[in-house]
Amino acid sequence: MWNMKSADGETSIGVSASGTGEMSGTLVFQEVAYEVTGEWAASGSVPGRDYSAFYLGGGNSKSAPEFIAAAGTMKGPGSAPESIALNLIRTDSHTGLQYGWDGELLPE
Repeated sequence: MWNMKSADGETSIGVSASGTGEMSGTLVFQEVAYEVTGEWAASGSVPGRDYSAFYLGGGNSKSAPEFIAAAGTMKGPGSAPESIALNLIRTDSHTGLQYGWDGELLPE
């Protein structure tokens, strides 16, 4: 289980990552929790793959949902990253607004 958080506390993830590449868990952004699933690719697992990278996506449980998509790269081993460089975008089906965020996540 990865439990990582931004220094400002605005963004955090708590996800499980399997050895076969599947991911699932929760991404919290601006105090809203999103149930997410995704996939990751481990560095060094095939020739030419020099970085561990992943994506996550999902929504919240509102009747007018917000959706979130995130992608990032990891420093350190996939089983216990030292840091994650993350980019995300959130879309809101109620207001039509989109909001992007990028930053670093560190272990909690």
